[in-house]
Amino acid sequence: MTELVGLTVMFFVVLLFLRAASHKALDFLQFQGFVADYQLLPQALVVPISVSLVVVEIAIVVMLVSGFYWQAALFLASSLLLLYGIAIGWNVRRGRRQIECGCGGIPQQLSYRLVLRNLCLALLVLVPVATLGADTASGFLLVPMCASVLLMMTYLLFEQVANNAVAAKLPSA
Repeated sequence: MTELVGLTVMFFVVLLFLRAASHKALDFLQFQGFVADYQLLPQALVVPISVSLVVVEIAIVVMLVSGFYWQAALFLASSLLLLYGIAIGWNVRRGRRQIECGCGGIPQQLSYRLVLRNLCLALLVLVPVATLGADTASGFLLVPMCASVLLMMTYLLFEQVANNAVAAKLPSA
């Protein structure tokens, strides 16, 4: 049973990072703007760091799907989610909440809710490391794939509900 949970979470991570990477890559100029808006990097580093983030997210997906270095991919995914959470939290603390997070998908402004979400995701990503053996390949099983799709749909639903709640509080123009 724990192996099933681990594989389900692993496939969820694949879907999560596939969604995030494709969103960033398909509108790369917009993503660069989001990275610049955080004002954490010198302007000269915005493009190379933006490229690096997309490449790392794609590498995580490839490593997990192929089964090669899947544990390293999960630690990398967790670290990246924590890094994103720190960047979000840093800007929220500075009062810079009017920034689009650039997370992929539904537009969301920075908030401590996003920091908490990233912390929870960073911990969830490590579940397969604790539940799967080192020799486990990511052999795609139908049940974990379906369960991870359901988990992703639930995640997207919560993202939309949160976005709607924020939109409902905004004054109409």
